Amino acid sequence: MDFRTLHLGDLPELLELQKKVYDNLEDKEILQTLTREEFKLIIMQGFIIGVYEDGKLIGSRSMRVPSVKEKEHLADDIGIKEKQSVIYSEISFIDPEKRGRGLQTEMGRELIEMVRNDGRFDNILTTVMPANVPSLKDKFRLGFKIRKTTYKYNGKKRHIMHMSLTKPFEPEGEPVKVHYRDTDWMEENGDAYIGNNFDGKHIYYYSK
Repeated sequence: MDFRTLHLGDLPELLELQKKVYDNLEDKEILQTLTREEFKLIIMQGFIIGVYEDGKLIGSRSMRVPSVKEKEHLADDIGIKEKQSVIYSEISFIDPEKRGRGLQTEMGRELIEMVRNDGRFDNILTTVMPANVPSLKDKFRLGFKIRKTTYKYNGKKRHIMHMSLTKPFEPEGEPVKVHYRDTDWMEENGDAYIGNNFDGKHIYYYSK
């Protein structure tokens, strides 16, 4: 397998892979697909990688630098004032025939190192659909924490997850064990607790 940064010439293959992944999903809400223009912007910013096997693109993952004037900026949701310090963890997908090999998380680690080496960003933010267990597992494995559970994107419930590259969260005290589907508790207590880890069924929340 070969990991490499994607360029504009890879766009047709990237869009084809996104369509294949989307068409194979039972729950289409899991994947927020991107347009050709959105992919162009991400490619030009430079934080997008693909994994190739036998010369074919089988997976991709990206990050995006949001405008500080962006509507619904995730930094506002969790109280980060320095919006220029924020980069978003964006779309990732794996060819349905190549799942189960840890490629999504491996690409995530590669991208996080790219962001660290770039030096401009202190915070990585992303959103995750609460019922998307594979995505939750991936984000927690990479070191993301749930900072808030709220409604985004025209009323869709999402976890806002955060990774600090400079001040990682250090849990203290005893955790509150919350079933991953108990999003009502998460909405009500998100200002006082941080979701630190996930065992596949329960999220362990610690007081801030």
